[in-house]
Amino acid sequence: MQQQLPLAARRTTASVECLPCRHLRLRAVAALLLASLLTGCAGNPFRADSRQPGLWERMQRSMGLAKETPLEMGRKFSPQEQREVQLCRQAYERRDYDKAIELCKAAAKKFKESSLGEEAQFYLAESWYAKQRYSKAQDAYDQLFEDYPSTKYVEPVTRRLYSIAQAWLQTSEPGAKEGIRTVSAEKVISSQPENKPADPTLRVRILPNFHDRSRPVFDTQGRALQCLKSIWMNDPTGPLADDSLMLTAAWHQRHSNHVEADRYFGILRDEYPDSPHLEAAFVLGAHARQMSYQGAFYEGEDLVGARRLKEQSLQLFPASHHRQQLRKDLDVLYRQEAERQWAMVDYYRRKQRPRAIAIACVRLISEYPDTGFARDARILLAGIDRSELKDLPEVLQFMDALPRNAPAPVPAQNDGNPVKSVSQPRESDNETSGKARL
Repeated sequence: MQQQLPLAARRTTASVECLPCRHLRLRAVAALLLASLLTGCAGNPFRADSRQPGLWERMQRSMGLAKETPLEMGRKFSPQEQREVQLCRQAYERRDYDKAIELCKAAAKKFKESSLGEEAQFYLAESWYAKQRYSKAQDAYDQLFEDYPSTKYVEPVTRRLYSIAQAWLQTSEPGAKEGIRTVSAEKVISSQPENKPADPTLRVRILPNFHDRSRPVFDTQGRALQCLKSIWMNDPTGPLADDSLMLTAAWHQRHSNHVEADRYFGILRDEYPDSPHLEAAFVLGAHARQMSYQGAFYEGEDLVGARRLKEQSLQLFPASHHRQQLRKDLDVLYRQEAERQWAMVDYYRRKQRPRAIAIACVRLISEYPDTGFARDARILLAGIDRSELKDLPEVLQFMDALPRNAPAPVPAQNDGNPVKSVSQPRESDNETSGKARL
């Protein structure tokens, strides 16, 4: 029988025998790890987002192991590749638009994210536009902006999109003021008679359009607004940015969407102070803000904003032919603010809170003394039990200062002079009235 070695000796012998195997395993693991890092596999925890090259992608590119796009490498295209895009351009120039569309689709896909792909995508959109397939042209132009945000064709593309929007909205110019309803809803400021389209698919946006291939199947006007938005979003400093904003705001104004109209007029005022549409943005924006007012039981910020815009319009544009209408609207705003204050008085009266009624009446009489609401407030204030107001000496002093048996004030009529502004100090701003309002 073979003599067995001691336990310690057996362990030493096994470790010596397995040492080469262990080295081989370590080398294999290192080789696999290095291969995975160099190939940039999806399981690499150090790999960054696919849109932003990570550390190992940059290492691969520095070693010449990564595959880059032609746009990243900045390489010159071969004559054959340039010839493919040249054929697209030649087909467009000889008005063979069907052939141009076929060639441009293939070239735009093949040379995506390169200068050749950019040119092919542009001529694809131009071919659709020349065929008067405006909906497909719009999609192609939008794809050009999406793939090439800094495209060199931004100026001709915005002009095309603007002409498409004009055709679809059936509008001749962006500054048109037809269909702008005044705040009194008594008349419409119109430079041209309103002509409703005979096509029912233009009047009803959910009806499909199968007969006019120059328009989209659904929602022609909505797609036109998308064209205008694409203009001022992709070319905010271009010559048509303020025109597209003005046309969008005027469309919303004509369709009584005053909140959206006010938003676009505000963008035009803030971002384009040198625009020729600035006066219209102030005047029509003030109309939109005032028409957004929902009544005495809703927020009153629209009234204050409309008044400020109208006052600014009178100051900034002294030669405007809208001055008379602006003064009339200011008078309407003045009475609407008095109505809001009277609604507060009536609310406290229904709650049977005499102290709050008195304070609200004092404020109404002080700020809007020449209105019918102030007359009713005087009557209501005189009927309050003075014992309920013993802790309000300022209110008692105000009641004692009111004239006895004074004739009811006649509401102010518009005599051509500017009416009192909310931005001007009123009697309630003095110290006595200020204490009564607390």
